[in-house]
Amino acid sequence: MRRRWLLAVVLGAAVLLLAGRVVAGWVVDFRWYEALGAQRLFWVKATNLALLRGIAFAVGTALVFVNLYAVRHSVASVSLPRRVGNIELGEAIPGRVLMAAVIVLSVSLGLLLALSWDDWTSLELIRHGETFRESDPYFQLDLAFWVYWLPVESALHMWSLVAVLGVSLIVTFLYALTPSLKWENGRLRISAYVRRHMFALGGLFLVLLAWSYRLDAYRLLLEGSGDNQMFVALDHRVGIPVDLVLALSTIVGAMLLVWSGWIGQLRLALVTLAAVLVLSLGLRELLPPIASRFLTPSDGELRDRPYASTRAGFTRRAFDTDRIAAPDSNQPPGKAADIASPTPLWDPEAIQRAVAFMRLAGRPIGSLGWELRDNRLQALVVEQPIGPDAADVLSAWNVSRLDAGLTGENGTLMRPTATSDGLQRIPAALIADSLSGYAIVFDSLGAIAAPTLRGTSDRLAHAWGLQNPRLFRHRDGGPDARIVQFRGVRERVQRLYPYFMQGNRVAPVLLGDSLTWVLHLYSASSTYPLADPIVLTGTEIRYFRHAAVALVNAHTGRVVAISDPTPDPVAATWMRRFPRMFVPLSAVREEVLRQIPPPGDGALSQSRVLARFGRRGESGPPSHIARLTGGDTLFSFPGYTPFVDSARQRIAVAYPIVDAAERLRGAVVATGGADVELRWVPV
Repeated sequence: MRRRWLLAVVLGAAVLLLAGRVVAGWVVDFRWYEALGAQRLFWVKATNLALLRGIAFAVGTALVFVNLYAVRHSVASVSLPRRVGNIELGEAIPGRVLMAAVIVLSVSLGLLLALSWDDWTSLELIRHGETFRESDPYFQLDLAFWVYWLPVESALHMWSLVAVLGVSLIVTFLYALTPSLKWENGRLRISAYVRRHMFALGGLFLVLLAWSYRLDAYRLLLEGSGDNQMFVALDHRVGIPVDLVLALSTIVGAMLLVWSGWIGQLRLALVTLAAVLVLSLGLRELLPPIASRFLTPSDGELRDRPYASTRAGFTRRAFDTDRIAAPDSNQPPGKAADIASPTPLWDPEAIQRAVAFMRLAGRPIGSLGWELRDNRLQALVVEQPIGPDAADVLSAWNVSRLDAGLTGENGTLMRPTATSDGLQRIPAALIADSLSGYAIVFDSLGAIAAPTLRGTSDRLAHAWGLQNPRLFRHRDGGPDARIVQFRGVRERVQRLYPYFMQGNRVAPVLLGDSLTWVLHLYSASSTYPLADPIVLTGTEIRYFRHAAVALVNAHTGRVVAISDPTPDPVAATWMRRFPRMFVPLSAVREEVLRQIPPPGDGALSQSRVLARFGRRGESGPPSHIARLTGGDTLFSFPGYTPFVDSARQRIAVAYPIVDAAERLRGAVVATGGADVELRWVPV
């Protein structure tokens, strides 16, 4: 009895500590979101996670409990051997203990199954997302089904498969511990009760197989059998009907399997399983090559031409190539030199290599920035303090300006001539592209967006949640002490805008004496139907639209997003749900927009689509983006050099498009700002 009480106390303390840390983590998260004015985001996230995990917990616990209760019901009693002296006795476990074990195991496995769900943004889109008001031509489903619901259904199918497989293994193991299921005299002996239970699980597996056939019919519009995963006539006329027939026949096979196993007709059950497997093999592997010979017209290229046209149209809409403005028909095409004339002498790669050999005021950190001054480009290098100043998180940082249009003696990189050293001191950057961990700062003005360590409850929550007991004793700063968490730019933006895909570059922008990090955000999906995929950051993307520009103040940590003037349905949903986290374009000063660099990822993807599929209603030779060879002859780094768009007085990037013979056809010019402008310049 004493050992049991000791074990109970230890388990209770462990549960209390774990629960306390979870609660402390919630409190710390809420304080952080509250400091940045994003309380609504916290509650929406918490609500959707509660719905997701609550439903998963209820379904998972019920599934496990039903199966374990069935095992418990088949066992009259369980005896454990116990030795008293030299006598070995069997001690029966009470039925209430077995039932309690069933409940505890069911709840525990239900919790494990529930914790795997964390994609709350998809559930929010299903509940409140705006429709696309456009349907696919084959299933006649709104595109919102493909972007919002299909990823959730695919994840739900995989979750169900894992849950049923795990339960089946546990049930089989428990039955093997009883005389109801055993290997005896070279044969597997199974009781009628266990047989019915196993066949019920087998029928459930067939239902999941039928569900997978249904999902495969949808996936054909994403990953067809044509070139580059194109949906073709064979998929339309054979693939989709085959998947739907297999789904219905497998459902019938599942019912027949359960019925035959229930009444003991094992031969009929085996015949049913064999029929399902043979039907699947014949229809999916043998029928398509045979049917392709009878499809009309017999010429495959001619037969798939309408599907290629449909794919081109959906790809243009998915990547919004209609946003690329056509040239004025009243003006003749320009020359290649007209596009390249404002290009600076120094490209980004060359500047970064030159900076590595220069003696600056600090350690360069993050990417280069670009500043437009007097119709010329200047590169910005953000420098973190080094030496004794590096120990103080509030030490001033430096920004060095380097002229991208001039060259000094021996081809050296020069600082602007308008300043003595091109160096500017700025307030400490508490948020930067490569910072991690958290920092304690003292802010009497309340300018820094961070939770305070003022009260005992705040210190206790942060000490418990961050597992640092010293935070609880942190009284030196009094009411001015604040804890700055998530100091990486991408990490901070990801927590505030988790529903957007981030661009590949964090750019520093200097507005007065304030350093601001700029990051372009996109609406992205890999389940947009009939679109040509583009690989971005190692992921195949079939839908990619510019959504907003995130601005992160490097010192205060405050974040705001400038909404795109023409948002897609996904971005419009989030702007409607969290209006305080976005500012309209009309509220931003022109001098701020002038310093925002172009959205490289979005413009590059649109240029690729334009090169391959052309503009709507136009036809051109097969083309592609010009291959990059780097900024000089000694190195080969892919990158695009920005220049000054003299028409709009903004930073711009040009993406040259060449034909199959590598002759320049023109360039897509993308200008900076939140109101991104793209135009096609033929030559």
